[in-house]
Amino acid sequence: MKKVIITLFGILLFSTQALAADNGPQKNGPGENFEERKAEVLRRIDKRIARNQEEKACVQAANNHEALRACREKFKPERPEGHEQHEGHGQHQM
Repeated sequence: MKKVIITLFGILLFSTQALAADNGPQKNGPGENFEERKAEVLRRIDKRIARNQEEKACVQAANNHEALRACREKFKPERPEGHEQHEGHGQHQM
């Protein structure tokens, strides 16, 4: 279970870094949309935190492997179409 939580934390950390690196050049002058952008980033972070808390509660409530597997399926990261993981890479089977 610790491995799952550590993996999820790593994904969250990587996602945050990718989001920060994807800002690109601002279309308006420096700082014109900074507050709007900051608010949007904070909303996304709050959304991820809420989802992680729900997943944590699900895992904590699990009493057996089937319940843990159900949590994993329920909170599996949603991937855009065409971004399937290659067989043998990514998440391990339980």
